[in-house]
Amino acid sequence: MGGIYSDEFEKNMNALTSPANIKATARKFVEFEKTNGAYSFGMFAKTLLPRPADWADQYGSTKGYNNWEKHAGAIPKEITERITSITFSNYRSDNPLPVLMKIGTNVDATYDVQIKNFIHEGIEYIGILMLCPNPALTSAAKAEQREMVSA
Repeated sequence: MGGIYSDEFEKNMNALTSPANIKATARKFVEFEKTNGAYSFGMFAKTLLPRPADWADQYGSTKGYNNWEKHAGAIPKEITERITSITFSNYRSDNPLPVLMKIGTNVDATYDVQIKNFIHEGIEYIGILMLCPNPALTSAAKAEQREMVSA
């Protein structure tokens, strides 16, 4: 998932949550909640980035756009709840902080997230480092499982 969402998606989400745009994005989120009711993780992304091109990976593929719901649904609940709790309470605040997201591949076959506040050029940000399962390890684990079953 890290490679699928780490290029245009990451760049475009960071632009929308930059110091210059965070207030407008926060207003969109509040309106989104009023219109769509209770929020669950992943629902707002396609509202912010409605064009498949906004989701292109390093090779130009936009398959992440069509697979967003499936991929977002695969992230463990405790991680999505943590991201949602922090970012969306930020969007609801009177003075939302800009958010900087980095999406990458984890060292193992699990999801992980690190969230921290930091200062860059005198501006406080919420930083989110989302780590997705390492596909090399996931593939190796499946191959090992097949070998064990056939043995």
